Amino acid sequence: MQAIILAAGMGNRLGELTIDRPKGMVCINEHELIRYVLSYMEHPDIDDITVVTGFERDIIEDFIKENYPDVNLVCNMDYEAGNIMSLAAAMPHITDDFLLMNADHIYPLKMLRHILKNMNGITAICDFDRELSDDDMKVKLNDEGALLRIDKKLQDYDCGYIGMTMCTRDHLNIYREAFDSVLRDIGDNACVENILGWLGDHSTEVNICDASGMPWLEVDTPEDLEHAERTLRENMDFLS
Repeated sequence: MQAIILAAGMGNRLGELTIDRPKGMVCINEHELIRYVLSYMEHPDIDDITVVTGFERDIIEDFIKENYPDVNLVCNMDYEAGNIMSLAAAMPHITDDFLLMNADHIYPLKMLRHILKNMNGITAICDFDRELSDDDMKVKLNDEGALLRIDKKLQDYDCGYIGMTMCTRDHLNIYREAFDSVLRDIGDNACVENILGWLGDHSTEVNICDASGMPWLEVDTPEDLEHAERTLRENMDFLS
């Protein structure tokens, strides 16, 4: 199985912390964000990892080459556009089942074990036990429990997307068709979640893997970073 990690963004909401480094190189309790993400990938089913770099690429690429020499690197030079351009840089390398995620999330290993057991076709990882803010990606389900719509602005929704999508090899052509359509219709400002939305709009089944009850962290702002550091210090079993 392949893992695609999007790490090209500028991380502007972290202020001075990302003036001279990519977001994935910001430290949480003295460990780089990208280190948490790559540690999450330590599962026997994942045998091919690609990190998409962009902003200040040399810093994160040198770190990965030194510490994770088996990880593949591709670059998105259009990193100021939507993150669909990072997926565009990785897309030629995707040939198998894959997991797509960002470099600014910290998940426990038990979540990966759970979602690998429950992936089915194209699968969006969601939870139902979280109060969602304006900035969270919201999901509306159809009557069969599959994804119908996904958008931060939804007023009527059933759950929240937590930043991971999985796709099996036999659905890869369907996912590629949706990717091509989103890039054509919306352009380079699109986000990867627009692909799931396109599939829902065209009555293509996007299954939901329920990760409720499993904690996870997203680091977008200095407040998020402080919360992540405190959480990881106070809960030594968080990552297990």
